[in-house]
Amino acid sequence: MPASTARRGALALLLAALILFVLGSLEIARGATHAVVIADFAFSPATLTITAGDTVTWTNEDQVAHTATSTTGAFDSGLLDQGESFSMTFTTPGTYDYLCTPHPTMTGQIVVQAAPSAPAPTPGGPQVPDVAMRAAGRGAELVALGLAVTAAGFLLALRRHRPAPGSSAG
Repeated sequence: MPASTARRGALALLLAALILFVLGSLEIARGATHAVVIADFAFSPATLTITAGDTVTWTNEDQVAHTATSTTGAFDSGLLDQGESFSMTFTTPGTYDYLCTPHPTMTGQIVVQAAPSAPAPTPGGPQVPDVAMRAAGRGAELVALGLAVTAAGFLLALRRHRPAPGSSAG
C-alpha cells in the first residue's frame, strides 16, 4: 500500500473518531426530560421547575383535543389528540405561562432555572472533579466507539512504519 494511501486511511479514521467524540459529548451533555400529562381538563403538574437545557413533553390523555400554548408566543403545540405528544427544550431561564387554547381555563407554568455553574475551588488544595454523568441516550457508546476508531488509526499508522521482513533496520 503506498504511503499516501496509508496516510489518507489513518486521517480518515482519526476524523471519524473526532466526529464520534463530538457526537458522544453532545449526547451526554443533553438535559433531562420532564413529563406533563394532560388529563381531566388539567395539566399535571400545573407548575414544573426545570433547568435550562431540559425538555418538557406534554402528552394528551384526554378524549378531547388540547394545546399547550405559551401566553407570550414562545411555543405552541397545536392541537394534540388523545395519545399525541409535544416536546419543547427550554434553553433560556425564566417563567413560561401557558394555556390550552380551546379551554383557556386550563393553565400551567414552566419555571426554567439557570444551569448550575461550576463550583469555585476551595482554598487549601485541588478539588476532585465531579465526573458523574447521566446515562442519556448513546453518548457513552459513541465516545467508546470513537476510542476504538482512534486505536485502530494508531495501529494502522504503527503497522505502516514497521520495517518489512528481511530488511535491515539500521
